[in-house]
Amino acid sequence: MTILTDTLKNRGKWSQKRLLTFSSFFVATFYAFAPLIKPDFEVKEFVFLGFLTVGGFSIYRTQKVNENIDNEPQ
Repeated sequence: MTILTDTLKNRGKWSQKRLLTFSSFFVATFYAFAPLIKPDFEVKEFVFLGFLTVGGFSIYRTQKVNENIDNEPQ
């Protein structure tokens, strides 16, 4: 659990962008493998790509330079 806490927290606070990245990739993986659990489930490519796009965009937002979540001067 420590790895998840270290990954998803920034300066001791939960990072909304990091949570969005983690959850969107997790849901995309679960969605892609759902036919293994329920064989008649139909995976739509645009939904899968949507989850990946949201995850990728949130990674971009997480890596944005000069953004301070604590609103403290640097």
